[in-house]
Amino acid sequence: MQGSRTLAEALKKSFDVMSPSEKKVARALIAEYPVAGLEPVVKLAERASVSAPTVFRMLAKVGIQSYPRMQEILREEIALRTTSPIDQYEAMGEGSGAEHGVLGSAKDVFVGGITSSFAAVPSSEFDQVVRLLADPKRCIWTVGGRYSSLVAEYLSIHLRLLRPGVRHVGRSESDKSLALLDFGPRDVLVAFDYRRYQETTVSFVARAKERRVSTVLFTDPWLSPAAKCADYLVSSSVEAPSPFDSLVPALALAETVVAGVVAQLGPEPLGRVQAFDEWE
Repeated sequence: MQGSRTLAEALKKSFDVMSPSEKKVARALIAEYPVAGLEPVVKLAERASVSAPTVFRMLAKVGIQSYPRMQEILREEIALRTTSPIDQYEAMGEGSGAEHGVLGSAKDVFVGGITSSFAAVPSSEFDQVVRLLADPKRCIWTVGGRYSSLVAEYLSIHLRLLRPGVRHVGRSESDKSLALLDFGPRDVLVAFDYRRYQETTVSFVARAKERRVSTVLFTDPWLSPAAKCADYLVSSSVEAPSPFDSLVPALALAETVVAGVVAQLGPEPLGRVQAFDEWE
């Protein structure tokens, strides 16, 4: 797990070196993360339709030498996942900015968070997300929670300038219900959900999946419960120099997705942006 903040990130980063059977174990773990990993090894093997030795081999690929050690890691993650903002801030040390000042400490936190977040995203996963969002035959929807909806709407605003067929789903239940009426099997839902996950977002992703919508989830290293309904996962650090989780790394990844869509579409979206500027 060297260089990874959570087991989930380590699993995603190691996909390319896993055998097909080992990938089945990794996907079974991520689909019901972290609960599946707290079950007996035989149960996890059943979930993945593999043998127990395959589970052990998969763990070795991510640098974990025993099943009990994996469960210990997951219990530690659960404690972090449920920590309150105030507890997180106190754990960092309220005087942590004293030596270098708040500006210097914030720089260290944000630069470190962005760096680790980019390192945790497999290039193959990123490329697949970009191809989905650049496909003109697909309608793109974005949704988020109380704070993460800011990033979701930010992404939709930029994508709308680059291509048609992009919509942002508001936070109200009526907005979500109306979106569900319009969902089609070629649509893509990009959801944002972070620690202290919002049940409304989680349930909306699940209902979208029932409508055969392709789902992309931006979340934290511990994975929102919506991960079990996500086709693609993009996790990022939420460390911050304040008592509140940061969306800075998430915003950086969203902007990188926009850059990827521009590169995928070629010169056409630039003409669209220019026309928008002229008409505005």
